Amino acid sequence: MDHAVDLKQFRYFLAVADEGSVTHAARLLGMTQPALSRAIRALETAVGVALFVRTPQGLKLTDAGKFMSHDARRLVDSADAVLTRVARFAHEGRHLRVTARGCDVDILERLVSSYNASSSERTTVRPALVEEHLQAEQIRRGEADVTLIRDPFEGQGLDSEVVTREARVAVLPDSHALAGRTEIHRSELAGETFPIWPGMTEYGTAFWTGTDLVPYEWHPGPRVKDAGQFLGSIQLGLCVGFLAASHLPRHLPNGLVVRPVTGLSPSSVHIAWAVAQVSPDVARFVRHATARREKS
Repeated sequence: MDHAVDLKQFRYFLAVADEGSVTHAARLLGMTQPALSRAIRALETAVGVALFVRTPQGLKLTDAGKFMSHDARRLVDSADAVLTRVARFAHEGRHLRVTARGCDVDILERLVSSYNASSSERTTVRPALVEEHLQAEQIRRGEADVTLIRDPFEGQGLDSEVVTREARVAVLPDSHALAGRTEIHRSELAGETFPIWPGMTEYGTAFWTGTDLVPYEWHPGPRVKDAGQFLGSIQLGLCVGFLAASHLPRHLPNGLVVRPVTGLSPSSVHIAWAVAQVSPDVARFVRHATARREKS
């Protein structure tokens, strides 16, 4: 078997797999259909097995093709991330870009400040705020080196360590039957209505509804896009919700009460980086973050 396969061939293979058509993939890649067909045949010859099968719906991956697609995509993404990191280095010099959501700016500031004060390596650490849906993707693409990310998140292609955990609380309308209690058990909110965040995965849904430990009954409520809509929906009596204590606004809107909850999973902050990332600077920053966790 000839293993002389280059990265370009993997890109061609993934384009055909995604498009299900050599014609469409060739157009996307800016090359001719015969040239792309030859490249795919050469790849199949190199690996010694057919990667595609023709069906009435277009080209489909064989079992071997499906097996290859996962590793090939990871390899191509890793190579693209390397190029992005090198470009950042060329334009900005050696540094670590560490990101977090705006609601976790205090944790980000403490970690970056303490690292910069204690590091003898003098690697520049540049903190940045980023929207939640971009955190993991920026790490995978090499646009950031490390991120402080909360559960739930998509961890494909990432390694992570827990930095801190904090209790979540229940946010209720002040008219709720349990609003006068000093503490609530999660079971007492069984059957309640909870807001729905966009793009919630199965794990995310279980986390936000407090059913990741025990599968309590619950009902889907209003769709919300930000903290204002989340709190506003509860204020109107349309639902109840759970939130990390540190994410509560300093001045709670009228009509809302906050109560501690037992039997509810905590909100965990992870420090995350790319699986393929072997930078000593990243390793030093991760060790610094986890050492502070162990001391706290």
